[in-house]
Amino acid sequence: MPLTIDTDREYDLEDLQYDIEDSRETDRWCDAPPDVKSLFHEIEWNIIDGEHTITTDFINKALSFKVTARTLVAGPMAAGIAEVGRRFKMDEYFLPEVMMSAKCMHEALDLIRPLIQAEKCEEVGTVIVGTVQGDLHDIGKKIVAMMLEAAGFTVHDLGVTVPPERFIEAIREYKPQIVGFSALLTTTMNMQWETVKAIDAEGLRQNVKIFVGGAPISQAWCDKIGADAYAMDALVAVEKAKACVTGLSNMKGGDPALHEAMLEIDRLREEVKASATAVG
Repeated sequence: MPLTIDTDREYDLEDLQYDIEDSRETDRWCDAPPDVKSLFHEIEWNIIDGEHTITTDFINKALSFKVTARTLVAGPMAAGIAEVGRRFKMDEYFLPEVMMSAKCMHEALDLIRPLIQAEKCEEVGTVIVGTVQGDLHDIGKKIVAMMLEAAGFTVHDLGVTVPPERFIEAIREYKPQIVGFSALLTTTMNMQWETVKAIDAEGLRQNVKIFVGGAPISQAWCDKIGADAYAMDALVAVEKAKACVTGLSNMKGGDPALHEAMLEIDRLREEVKASATAVG
């Protein structure tokens, strides 16, 4: 019987700025058995510390406890890489540290990718993802792609340093509902804007809902370039993607009402987080 652990609630990850003993004192993963909770914190810190040679040992141990692949990706792996992203954004980590953490993520993802695909639900839509031209970083994009697959989406990953022309070609070929652009570097984030403009120039903007994400990306940047949604992490990306193919499926890409609906999802999430904090 798979071990069910809640990974969808909002967690305060401030403890990840300090050390693993601070993490052990938190309520994060409190619905897991004590040994699994402890293991989840070890996985978080393995990724933060970039100790890639022992990553698969932690993942295999978690799988032996019947933890699902989706729970691992959405849970401790997502938490660990989120802290790496925060440190990079705040100039506490630089590319060498990020690449070591990314290597941990690659080791884990290579191991559990077949399991994620086996957990895939009923197909709900098609998504194209890619890291924009000039940027070779893809770990965040891969996590989003795997979480979308587990949620039932068919995902076409175009890889890294993808030029606008390739995105346009893929939109025509796969006819997706959603296109996601990733960028890790401030020097390449402008290619997200250039790609949006290229899609618009080809008359395809209304056909697709455009998501943007990556360490230097923010809601303000999403607003500026005319994208439909900003996803701060994989869980948010899945939540907004599901909304786009269900209740918001009748809205066109670039519609201001769609953009506002995506912002409303964020507002509701913050309200839930605030309520939970007040109760606690």
